[in-house]
Amino acid sequence: MARQLMTEPTTPHATGRLSPFLFPLAIAGALLFLYLRTFILPAAPLVAHDDQVLFFIRAARMLHGQVLYLDFFELVTPGIDLLYAAAFRLFGVHAWIMQAWSVVLGLALFCVITQIARRMLRGPLILLPGLLFLVFDFNLALDPTHHWYSTLFALAAVAVLAGGASAQRILASGALCGIAALFTQTQGVLTFVALIIYLIWLKRSEASIPALLPRLAALAVPFALILFCVLGYYIHKAGFHTLFFDLVLFAPRYMSSSEFNSPQTYLHQFPPLHSLADIVRLIPALFIYAVVPYIYLFGLLQLWRQRKTLPAELVQNLVLLHLVGFALFLAVVNGPRLHRLCTVAPPAILICVWLISRPGRGWKITRNLLWFLATVLALLLVIYRQAQWHRTLDLPIGRTAFYDPVEFAEFQWLARRTHPSDLLFNEGELALYLSLDNPTASEFVNHDEFTRPEQVTAVIQSLQHHPPRFIILDQGDPNPSDPHDHSAPFRRYVHDHYRLAQSFSLDHGARDEEIWELKPNAANQPR
Repeated sequence: MARQLMTEPTTPHATGRLSPFLFPLAIAGALLFLYLRTFILPAAPLVAHDDQVLFFIRAARMLHGQVLYLDFFELVTPGIDLLYAAAFRLFGVHAWIMQAWSVVLGLALFCVITQIARRMLRGPLILLPGLLFLVFDFNLALDPTHHWYSTLFALAAVAVLAGGASAQRILASGALCGIAALFTQTQGVLTFVALIIYLIWLKRSEASIPALLPRLAALAVPFALILFCVLGYYIHKAGFHTLFFDLVLFAPRYMSSSEFNSPQTYLHQFPPLHSLADIVRLIPALFIYAVVPYIYLFGLLQLWRQRKTLPAELVQNLVLLHLVGFALFLAVVNGPRLHRLCTVAPPAILICVWLISRPGRGWKITRNLLWFLATVLALLLVIYRQAQWHRTLDLPIGRTAFYDPVEFAEFQWLARRTHPSDLLFNEGELALYLSLDNPTASEFVNHDEFTRPEQVTAVIQSLQHHPPRFIILDQGDPNPSDPHDHSAPFRRYVHDHYRLAQSFSLDHGARDEEIWELKPNAANQPR
């Protein structure tokens, strides 16, 4: 009876199932949008920025035979490093691969979100969550880090269980949770807990459902098996204590020392208003801050009010989505930066569209306004990306496009003075694109507890044995009164053995990046 009710329109604007021709058209539109945001026509990938670069760097290190956790540090489970290393091994280290991952990831999330929307909405409204996701969410955090992949597999687990809680679907959901935990341990584990709560709730609400323990076992066995097999390999290579420190202890012990990775960062990432493009970017930021996590409170309240009138299958799917969505939010609540909120926003976007799918003139106006804003913004974003100033460079890993003149000048300056396999330290993005080698086990030296004193000591020892020609520094000296900044010995070493060769004012003048060059005969000085 519930399944029969789910096939009927539940709102006045529903017109039946999605046209079989509309979904392929939407896929094509999503693909075009993602491509035009990450590539300059005809085929020049934009330079990658932000945290994704760290994972591409570590993947390249693995490709050269280094072992994760043993030869270099990583604070998340190995899924993203293994994925990118496999891509590099299959296709080679090329600039286009990095932006191709953004396209593939965004398209995969769009498809999973739309599949879940099919269980909750009707007619063309099925496509609205995917459109809002692409334009208001994914485009705002176009940085394919581990958080996005965990969310993808968590949503895939929701999509599987939304079709029913059979033994086969529970097994598949457990496996998907295990894969999610391989990318981000907190998101995967909390999603797993959310699914346990859902199965317990389902048993209490439906007396005819089979025994609970076998269902929980079906969820737990593939989850544990996947984690045991993958992490067991690295425990064998690096040791249990190393993995436990990196994956469990490091983040809560040291990362919360900076405002960037603490609850204080909330609402601090509104885009700077330097241009019309920044004003346009403000709309998605306001949307994300408005729906995450507050939409879950409104959704649960509405679900409680309508629990007796909604189809049973819809109620189950909405409870499942609320549980998983809130679990994903809890995984980032300790450092709720805008980017992290974006990576866990898809369940909130789905619930938001379900809430506004109700009958009423006001809700209809809201739906039409969101359709209009998302469509117009999508067109503006792709036109702006293709029309804005850009230049390309033929770098060792392929032609790369730049839309920041200063960044272009920095890459060009260094490219003219280096050759592949030369040594460079403290700027992984430059090293990756110019095929330069890092002589240390660390990607950078930070100004907070993320870089420990023992890491600074190890970095200096590595630089003494294998001095790179260039080292990159942010302008300014460390604050000696800051107990969390351990970079002073590293900076003293650079000032003693290197000379300032060039500096570049990046991010609209927000920071100055300095390139220091090894002094003549410094490599031969006594150590």
